[in-house]
Amino acid sequence: MNVIRSAVVAALVVVSGARVEAQLPSAAQIYDKYATAVGGRDAWAKVVGRTETGTADITFAGLSGTYERHSAEPNKMRMIIDLGMAKVDQGFDGTFGWAVQPMGAATRMDPAQEKNLAAETMTGAGFLDPSRFAKVSVDAKETFEGVECYKVTVTRKSGETAVEYFEVESGLRRGTVASTPMGEQKTSFFDYKDFEGKKIASKIVQATPQGDVVLIIAAVKFGAPDPALFKLLDGIK
Repeated sequence: MNVIRSAVVAALVVVSGARVEAQLPSAAQIYDKYATAVGGRDAWAKVVGRTETGTADITFAGLSGTYERHSAEPNKMRMIIDLGMAKVDQGFDGTFGWAVQPMGAATRMDPAQEKNLAAETMTGAGFLDPSRFAKVSVDAKETFEGVECYKVTVTRKSGETAVEYFEVESGLRRGTVASTPMGEQKTSFFDYKDFEGKKIASKIVQATPQGDVVLIIAAVKFGAPDPALFKLLDGIK
């Protein structure tokens, strides 16, 4: 009798687990809802580049300053945080990347970071397409930053893995936890706002071992930035 009872319990556990799994949407469904939440793929497909400007708050150092980030097809990027007494400058020209830390000289970006950036599409609607990843799995429902989210694990074509969190109710991406050469990096997205019919998180919080870096995006301009912004710095190769 006990054997039969144990078998029944085991079967119920398996069925229950299958039902929980069945309640999870597919990766395609999650990204479709995300695309709708941020303005639709058609609207984003027209974007060939953009410039974000705002402020940066280095909470653990008590420093604040200006923030600007430029991106252009297919994967070029430039980010500058000017704190007055110091400046952080990072860029990627499509092949090579560089970083200038406060009070430091320009150095080439880690090859693993370059490989990851080269594989990413930062403009257009590419970020809304899960097929850009080598592998995507919807793992569970979890609370992230106080919001119920779907936990999605992605493996980029560069080999880097990350966990992304999409809010169950709205479909918006609320955060990502990535494995980087410098360790685990957590980024959270808050206060989505409409910019020319497309929604973008206007508050980004990057967690570091020292403390949080808070970026506030005040304005977004769509269009290809000045190509000179992505010119490789002298001495980087």
